[in-house]
Amino acid sequence: MNAKTEFLPGNTISKQFGVLLGLLLGATLLCAGDKPWKAKSYQQWDEKDLQTILTESPWVRVTPIQRSWLPVAEKDVAPDPQINGGVRQMPAPGTSDNTVRAGEESLRELNVQIYWQSSRVMRAATAREAALHGRQVDVDKYAVEPQSEYQIIVRMGDMTPFAQHDEKFFQDSAALQTKKSKEKIVPTHVVYEKNAKGTVQDAIFFFPKSISSGAPTIAGDEKEVQFSCKIGDQTVRVAFRPQEMVDQSGPAL
Repeated sequence: MNAKTEFLPGNTISKQFGVLLGLLLGATLLCAGDKPWKAKSYQQWDEKDLQTILTESPWVRVTPIQRSWLPVAEKDVAPDPQINGGVRQMPAPGTSDNTVRAGEESLRELNVQIYWQSSRVMRAATAREAALHGRQVDVDKYAVEPQSEYQIIVRMGDMTPFAQHDEKFFQDSAALQTKKSKEKIVPTHVVYEKNAKGTVQDAIFFFPKSISSGAPTIAGDEKEVQFSCKIGDQTVRVAFRPQEMVDQSGPAL
């Protein structure tokens, strides 16, 4: 039986390869388009890009905490026994007990926002955001200025636990833990940022980038670093993945 074999001309193969390459490139660009820290320079970031970076990027973590303290906003009003463990009051007419319990839980639960702020991505994003809102900020200088230590910011809608304790207290109750090397890195210091009224807005934790021998505290092949901090009667834990914390210029811790 004779079999007829046909060969595609070289230019046809080239065309098919070109189409395939174009599809792959398009898919890559589409994927990068969802990640402004890879698709654009920080000078091009708009409000939407900044929203994505400051809420959904690998440098940001949000985790809930059950509030065990009286919120700042309620300190000057009569204590609510439903929150503070006193005698429960009858719910308002038309309010079910399940609704009351749901309300109590919403009052108790609070989101903790944790930012890997020493990254040039986060520094560029916060500076760019300030500039877009009319503040006089040298974005280029702030974005590329070398950082001698890792900086992690902890922020909550109610910073009462930080107002109740000084920076040294939280320096002793926080750490970074590397998954691969099992190294525990403790903060060198903690700094509170306060508003004009003297209220704590942010707690900034500083961690060393290297040990006494000069070796990095977080190796280049480290896949996960866990930040932990005791807040109130709970310990908050979130994991950052250095392999994902990369921008147009490479690793960005």
